[in-house]
Amino acid sequence: MLNVRSRWLVAAFAFALLPACGKSDKAAQQSATASTTPAKTVLTSIELLKNGQFDPLLQHVLPPADYKEMRAQWTAQHSKMKQISEHDRQQFAENMAKLTAPDAEQKIWAETQPKLQQLDKKYKTQLPMMIGVGQIMLDTQISNAKNLTPDQKKQATDVVSALGQWAQKVPWTDPDKLKQAIGVLTSTARKLDIKTLDQATSMGYDESMKKYGVVWGGVKKALKVYGLSLDKTLDSAKAKTLTSDAHTATVKVDYTLLGQPQSMTLDLVKVDDRWYDKDLLDHWRKALDRRAPAAASSTATAGNAPAALPADSASSAK
Repeated sequence: MLNVRSRWLVAAFAFALLPACGKSDKAAQQSATASTTPAKTVLTSIELLKNGQFDPLLQHVLPPADYKEMRAQWTAQHSKMKQISEHDRQQFAENMAKLTAPDAEQKIWAETQPKLQQLDKKYKTQLPMMIGVGQIMLDTQISNAKNLTPDQKKQATDVVSALGQWAQKVPWTDPDKLKQAIGVLTSTARKLDIKTLDQATSMGYDESMKKYGVVWGGVKKALKVYGLSLDKTLDSAKAKTLTSDAHTATVKVDYTLLGQPQSMTLDLVKVDDRWYDKDLLDHWRKALDRRAPAAASSTATAGNAPAALPADSASSAK
């Protein structure tokens, strides 16, 4: 089982990829402009993801009604995280105090350095095998996925292969890189400015989205230390509309990952004169349908209980 701190971080990443509600007129206008063509829609999503602008991204990827419902779901899920033990509160506070102390980098490095030789020996022998096994498992899942076309399966397998080759060759325990990674970790913790679990769980949607952006920035910096630049990959994306009619479109995205050319195709649907990723929209609505009976049951039980971006940013669109 994940402890509360881990669950909070996992929830942060999970909800960072899902939508919510309440946009300004200006944001709505920019998002609508960025969705005027299928290719612009895709490139805008990529740019927002790159910049860690999760609230504008979430506003961009779902229609307003779905977006509003997602915010309600986010709030409901977030409220469940407030049931935490005193032990978890203490552990979280101690860890955050350690990560944000003025001399955090030096202390953490001093604790890590004596174990470095042992870690290096362990991971040099075990990690390649673990990554290889993980890659085989992912390839099998992709191969058996019934909702993917043969082309999509090949695209996904190519990405897994590129990442697997990178992960097996990365010197994870290199002292210089590890020092840099520790620096990124402590810097990100300070930018989060969260000292207690109660503070984390009491944050509203808008503030949480900003924190997700901080975490995302830290993840990108840490990966870049080890040779994987997500910004470079996202900047390399070029989108081209292959087919389009009044209601549907297919967009091809070409990009470079770790020096290897990659591509993927996306199916889009038009809703109220705006384009949306069909798979994402279908996934969200199916997830909502699965939650509905549980939510209705919960409500019944409770009743018986005591009282965006400008369009010119998508310059690569065709």
